[in-house]
Amino acid sequence: MGRPVRRGWFRRISKDLIRKHYGEEEVNQFAFSNGWFRSFLSWHQISLRAVTNKASKLPSDFSDRILNWMRFNRRNSQPRGEEERELTRSNSGTRVGRYRLQNVCNMDQIPVPYEFIGAHTYDIKGEKTIWMQASQSLGWDKSQGTIKLTIFADGVPRRVKPLIFFRGKGVGQTILTEAQKYDNRVIVKFNPTAYANSENIVSWIEEQLVPVLEVEPTLLALDIFTGHRTDEVLDIFKANDITISVIPGGRTGLIQPLDVSINRPFKDILGVSQLSIL
Repeated sequence: MGRPVRRGWFRRISKDLIRKHYGEEEVNQFAFSNGWFRSFLSWHQISLRAVTNKASKLPSDFSDRILNWMRFNRRNSQPRGEEERELTRSNSGTRVGRYRLQNVCNMDQIPVPYEFIGAHTYDIKGEKTIWMQASQSLGWDKSQGTIKLTIFADGVPRRVKPLIFFRGKGVGQTILTEAQKYDNRVIVKFNPTAYANSENIVSWIEEQLVPVLEVEPTLLALDIFTGHRTDEVLDIFKANDITISVIPGGRTGLIQPLDVSINRPFKDILGVSQLSIL
């Protein structure tokens, strides 16, 4: 098979084949039932297989680095000086030490290919190498955008809108026409790499993050991407009382909230959405 398919693909292809060989009347009588689908897979020895990939190996010191990261968060969550007395007198919502839950957040950038190739596909039982086919004629498998997502510990959604980067300059009549169709719940920007750099990070902090922080101390978990740690970015974090909690390299899949709970189902939804229009 070699394509990121689901039952909808089987249904569509089956109807096309029946139409080709037996005519439209037979198509109308064809019932793509669960029983037929299971029998078809069993008869042809087909099962849903995971795409073969080189597995990532956890470093031997992964637990020590995670513990050090957690100690950093705990140490920096302790009230400082006058803060402790102020927090005792105030009633400003649920807190973790000096931080309100709405000021504990995680931001991550997710590369999203224009042709979304998932982790599973139907293939013959017993095959050791599972291939995934891309649409070579379009070249979409080599193109992608980036989505920047931000979540908060209080669970309130869309406090910061998703930010989408596309490759290019973002000018021209085609882009202006396309912009009319953008959903107002997202922000779309362009740059040469379709990936945020330190300049984009500064804009994101000033335009999107700072306005929702309500001048309160903030703990922001980020991965180790160098664009998060330039002098310009660190200065603006410090000026807005934002403590950055840098997640140790190679551990984001274990402890970064977006990686653990959000990114995978988000990509699955994108994959299903793409398949529904193929």
